[in-house]
Amino acid sequence: MPGLPAPPTPATAPTPPVRRLGRRFIRGFAFGCLGLIGLGAAVLVCLAWLVSQVPKTYPPVANPIPPPGPEPSLGTALDGFDSPYLGHTGSWDGKGGGLGGGSKIADLDREQSMGLRWTFMPVYWRAMEPAGPVDLAAGTPSAWRELDDFVIAAHDRRLNILMQAPVIGGNSGGPPSWAGRLQSGKAAPANMAAAVDFAGKLASRYCPNGTLAKQQGWGASFGVRAWEIDNEPDSYLTNWKGQAPAYAQLVTQAAARIKQIDRMAVIVAPAVASGGHGSSWVDEALSGETSEGISSSSTRYSIGPPTDVVSFHCYEGLETGFTGEDRTIERDFSEVRAAFEKWENRVPGLHYARKDNYWHTEGNFDFLGVLPAKRRAAWRWQFFTRAFAAGIRKVAVMDASAPERMAVRVYVEALPNPFPMVPASNEVQVVSGRAVVLRHADSPEAGAGQVWIAWAVAGSGDAVVDLPIRHQRVKVFAGDGSSESLPAASGRIRLHLSGDSKMALGRLLVDRAGN
Repeated sequence: MPGLPAPPTPATAPTPPVRRLGRRFIRGFAFGCLGLIGLGAAVLVCLAWLVSQVPKTYPPVANPIPPPGPEPSLGTALDGFDSPYLGHTGSWDGKGGGLGGGSKIADLDREQSMGLRWTFMPVYWRAMEPAGPVDLAAGTPSAWRELDDFVIAAHDRRLNILMQAPVIGGNSGGPPSWAGRLQSGKAAPANMAAAVDFAGKLASRYCPNGTLAKQQGWGASFGVRAWEIDNEPDSYLTNWKGQAPAYAQLVTQAAARIKQIDRMAVIVAPAVASGGHGSSWVDEALSGETSEGISSSSTRYSIGPPTDVVSFHCYEGLETGFTGEDRTIERDFSEVRAAFEKWENRVPGLHYARKDNYWHTEGNFDFLGVLPAKRRAAWRWQFFTRAFAAGIRKVAVMDASAPERMAVRVYVEALPNPFPMVPASNEVQVVSGRAVVLRHADSPEAGAGQVWIAWAVAGSGDAVVDLPIRHQRVKVFAGDGSSESLPAASGRIRLHLSGDSKMALGRLLVDRAGN
């Protein structure tokens, strides 16, 4: 009622101390989670920035390896073996399937769709012989049947197989427990003879005219002929760091066993990671040194004599970002080549002829696909062209996105044999801007067909070039698969090259009869 005093406000009960502590804990936990999320986001941003770094310069190799001759030098009689494009798609479980046991069929189909003639499969010793040596005469374990299925699927798609085997380190986690280890946590097995026996079983089953080829009726026309020994033994996960003499022993003895079974087999090593950090390990693997407790033998071994093909890996963007310097396919190749040439005649009893077969068997621009797909497609053409100009015989096509697959298919169809590939900027007229131009001639004969590859230098804007042409019409391709047929004017064609700040899309001009 008006004029009466307001009733007293009830006293508020004090908040119990436990409840206040609970609220503080929840608030602290929430702020901590937000902080962790922010830190994680910052790390991802930094990582994305690192792996999207692009080399600023691409110096060519000073002394390229001359192009191969007309006759096959390796893998005689296997269809498509000389193709320089190595498919390297998806994940693996080390016994014929994808990671987690998934099928590799979709990956093989992607490789076939690009016009490739090669695929890739690592084989983990630990996965194939987990409980002890396998006697294939007594039956075929499930892991071996899975690997059989992969080889059959590759045959059906006309894909040769680069079989990385035996893989003892890396993703495989080391040798099987029953084979022991020379050093805890490292890759070298105590029972090296068992590893060599395993290599022999693989060769006997999967080589041309091997067990599987005879069962399938292929005879000598198909089988595994290229064997890459382990994966990044210098540094990757369970590795051979500090165990280079033992790795050299494995390569030497496994190569001898495989070639007893297939004298045309091709031994590929050392599958080394690039970026500059593996050079000292490669030197050690070539030097013939022995180390007590590291090699299971006092015999001197070097990877030089048994290696037919020198393999290495290159991720241009990843390496450039993490080293802070321009790392290119040319530089990585030059470093591993220099090591092999350095040791050719330095170790008595371990001399070897100069290597002229170098394969890039793993690598993308970056590992995470941070660079936009359009730029990665542009990079594919540039990477191929620069690698072939250096004399590298095979280049990996790893995990290509849809735009990249189209770019690869165009390149493969235009240049099934890209050798020779030579710098040709001095043969053209650069009307405006800055451009890189290389040329492939189908043969040394006058009037033979030729293919030009050109792109604008990154960060320099658009460019225009005039190219000398041998035929009345040419076909010009872009990386997205589009093409146009153009008439030559007074024996020349003018190309307009679009610029880009990081990776300019190139043009590929086919100057052949019938265009």
